[in-house]
Amino acid sequence: MDVLQRMGPRTAPATAVAPLELCALATTENAATLRRRFRCWVGEITDVDTADDLALAVYEALANVVDHAYAGRGTPGLMTLWAAVSCPLLTGRDLVVTVVDEGSWRPSSGPGWRGRGLPLMRELMHATAVLPGPTGTTVQLRRRVPVPAPREAALV
Repeated sequence: MDVLQRMGPRTAPATAVAPLELCALATTENAATLRRRFRCWVGEITDVDTADDLALAVYEALANVVDHAYAGRGTPGLMTLWAAVSCPLLTGRDLVVTVVDEGSWRPSSGPGWRGRGLPLMRELMHATAVLPGPTGTTVQLRRRVPVPAPREAALV
């Protein structure tokens, strides 16, 4: 404690961005709403193209919750979206997005028009982890995102 007192008051740097935490019932409409809110949040910290890619990856994770997590229950459960970003580093910011449900993991049933969400997330992100467990599934997405140039930030 003595060390913290000598360091002075703990304040966030001016470049800090508050984390985003959203929770809603796992419905198609709510997934779209969470995607839009995430897109607005991430649009403040990176360029337009990167923000669009990130919103697409996050929406895929949310859509998987809607389509798969609660399929056996008949009623939607909760989905939570949490996102945080580091302060600017020399090569950008580190972004971590976590999507959590309280349902059951269902692996892909084979080829077809389905099953492209995880490969898409892996293509758009630098790291993707799917962690199924007895109380639900956690999808964690990570990516280094560029900090927009001053002119580009004004356009966002």
